[in-house]
Amino acid sequence: MFAGILWLTLIAVITFFWFSVFRFSYNFPYYDDFENIVKFIHDYSQTANIRAKLALLFEQNFEHRVIFSKSVTLLQYFTTGQVNIKWLIILGDLSLIGILCFFIQYHFKKQLSLPALLTVTCLLFQVQHYEDSISWATCALQHAPCIFFSLWSFYLALNRRNLYLSGSLALLALFTSANGLSSIAIWLIIVLVNTADRRKVALPALLLTVVTLVHILTLTIYSGSVLKHATSDIGPKFIFFLSFAGQIADPNMIGSMYPSVFLGALFTLPIVIAGIAILTKKTRSITSVQWFCAAGILTLMFVDFLIVFARGTDADAYGYRMDRYKIYAAFFAALSIGFYDGYLNSLKYSMLPRLGIAASAFVFCLCSYYIYYGSMVSYQKTIEANHYNFLWSKTIYYPAIYWDGATGEYMPDASSTYLKNAVNAQDLNPAGMEWDNLSDSVKVTASENSSYISLSNADWQSQYAPEKLYAIAIESGSRQPRYLFSVESEYQRAVKIFVTTLNKPLSPGFNCRIYKTKLKPGNYDIYLLPIKKGRIIRPYKLRRITV
Repeated sequence: MFAGILWLTLIAVITFFWFSVFRFSYNFPYYDDFENIVKFIHDYSQTANIRAKLALLFEQNFEHRVIFSKSVTLLQYFTTGQVNIKWLIILGDLSLIGILCFFIQYHFKKQLSLPALLTVTCLLFQVQHYEDSISWATCALQHAPCIFFSLWSFYLALNRRNLYLSGSLALLALFTSANGLSSIAIWLIIVLVNTADRRKVALPALLLTVVTLVHILTLTIYSGSVLKHATSDIGPKFIFFLSFAGQIADPNMIGSMYPSVFLGALFTLPIVIAGIAILTKKTRSITSVQWFCAAGILTLMFVDFLIVFARGTDADAYGYRMDRYKIYAAFFAALSIGFYDGYLNSLKYSMLPRLGIAASAFVFCLCSYYIYYGSMVSYQKTIEANHYNFLWSKTIYYPAIYWDGATGEYMPDASSTYLKNAVNAQDLNPAGMEWDNLSDSVKVTASENSSYISLSNADWQSQYAPEKLYAIAIESGSRQPRYLFSVESEYQRAVKIFVTTLNKPLSPGFNCRIYKTKLKPGNYDIYLLPIKKGRIIRPYKLRRITV
């Protein structure tokens, strides 16, 4: 009976996560998605040359060759004739299911307790890592899949399965993200230690090493000297290294780095324990699930090293905290739980701490939906605004720093063919509104510099309880919508409302920043658009601006 409750809870956690993916993901590209997905398909379909097609597939994206994500995109394109960003995100998220399956296998082998399995599930299927698993296809197709292929490779190698298959999976991790480079070295160590007949290892190891060397030697490193970066400012970087590993205690939300540093030390300690076991020749004291988790933690530490140590000379106190890296915090925590669970067997009442940890992880999972609700909505608003800006003015507005001159060449063709399923303007469709007849207005404080115009109000609050706020620019001459802006707003602390509606009410006030370099020169009337259930409920005039 009790085991059944835990299994039902596990299934409920996964189900609610997928509900959130469908609810908050948006079928339109964002930032890297334009080049990695849309432009790639455009260039690939425009050439009939096989060599050129292969060159596009192996083309370098920063320090990565993202062959897996390009292959998945091509598969979707050839199968359906479309590129659906939302479904690419969902395909990437299937990696989380795959990773959970390894832990389920160890549970059925009696090496992992059911409460620990539930804990792992709660850590993997929460929304702290919304940017990786809900909002951004490029992240969804790189980060979690890379770890999945690495763990799959380690699982097969540790269990003395097919060397060619496990080696190929390590190589696939490498070509999913540059973070997979460590998978090659870890795989080589595992098979060399774990295979009695070294002759069986020689050929697959040689093939894997040669392909990896060719990849590295033909790769351009844009971030500068890795050696110089790794050997500078070591003290602060080491603290950030630990903080990165323990970011389920998110410093951005908590306001302090110390809890994440403590957890980071706890989550990286399994590598020290495994190392001591090797040096003292007590490797039999480490179970197969612990070796599996230790291998996974080691490859996560390589990612940690790349982000904290290898990116620059000075320690970056904020760069490693970006939400796009929170997926690694979940993996650090989940693999550490898998490693430590076996040590609780020696306790007389081992079920009590296991249930306590599982309950804490479950509460953390639930709270993540409440805490990161505003961030998920903000991302959704930003991408939706890009969608409408492109429909109305062929402009990719967000982020402000994004500027790709080729967008105007490939996006019109894409939106009329393989991206046309992204167009759904029936709900948020202000084109037919009579703007000059709107009498409601809101007073705003305006400020301006060479880059942007800021419109803000500190205490405005709608009586209609909108879920989102946008601002829209109506061209003064044609009286047609030209640009849509995501309005910055906070959400109230409303646990009861959130539990009953899965929404949080907006706090009073708002701020809208309009970047002038993104707008065609002219006069625009700016209106505030409160949105509820996808529809405009009551527009308010803010003021006229001149760009």
